[in-house]
Amino acid sequence: MDNETQTKKPEGQFIGFLKQFSWAIAAGCGVIAILALLGTIVTAKLEDGTKLEIHLWDYFGSGYAYNWSMYITLGLLVAAIACAALHKINENFDVASAMLFLLALTMLVLAREFFSYNDGFKSVKVGWADALSMVFVAFGFAFAISASVSKKPFTVRDLAEDGVLIAAAFVLNFIKLPIATGGGSINFQMLPLFLIALRRGPAHGLICGGLVYGLITCLTDGYGFATYPFDYLIGFGSVMVLGFLRSFIFGEGQKSYNLKGEVFLLVGGILATLIRFIGSTASSMIVYGVDFVGALTYNAIYIPVSGAIALAVIMAAYGPLANINARFPAQGR
Repeated sequence: MDNETQTKKPEGQFIGFLKQFSWAIAAGCGVIAILALLGTIVTAKLEDGTKLEIHLWDYFGSGYAYNWSMYITLGLLVAAIACAALHKINENFDVASAMLFLLALTMLVLAREFFSYNDGFKSVKVGWADALSMVFVAFGFAFAISASVSKKPFTVRDLAEDGVLIAAAFVLNFIKLPIATGGGSINFQMLPLFLIALRRGPAHGLICGGLVYGLITCLTDGYGFATYPFDYLIGFGSVMVLGFLRSFIFGEGQKSYNLKGEVFLLVGGILATLIRFIGSTASSMIVYGVDFVGALTYNAIYIPVSGAIALAVIMAAYGPLANINARFPAQGR
């Protein structure tokens, strides 16, 4: 028995170390991801067969189409590292770091697509630096989200409530009013996702909204996995914003309507809808090649309306929701 205990002890210590310093590992992964980008990000072949290796510094002041994409990628990585380092101030920084890592990952995945918009290239391929950076960003996300979840593990009650609300969102996705020929429609799918973030916090909003519901909906909508990063991961993961504001929305012991709560609920709903709108606009430009004005116009037809309807319902039911939250409190994560 003693030998078995001694054998398991180092393993337990290692897992304990990972849990304790997962935030530092996440930040380290972000630093390595940035350093990896000093290598070949994409390789391009000209019409005459000449091969070019594109590095990070080639984007700056180059005049390449979408050269701003690398500025955004670096900014997201720096912000993700900073949030991971600030985890002791507030545990929500871990979730913010995870979301930023995911956003950076989508930008790295689409690096080849961004560069393909430049004229004069016969083919464009992902370079080893971009691929390596993606690996470390993925690890950064994993450790950042584990830093949040390990402090307050998901319970059976959490999973049951999240599962019911995800299922409700999935059903509501089929009750829609088509208003655009390319697939845009007005529905109530955001309503249950808003509730998840409000009840359980930003970590649940990101995992349940962006990862679980976003992936399921992407696979069933039939528009292709290329639409997942911006339309679904960012689009539905955006509900996590409400989770960040839940302590302002639901005061301790609050069982009725409250002006302060309504204001923060309105702000959170608007920000979540705006993030979804930005994500889908980027997707229209990158995946479908729509110009900026066209992408804005198309997504403005249905996303703000869907978000406004869901937000209006949530705000109207704010009092009963506060009462339910007080009677059956959920520990936000």
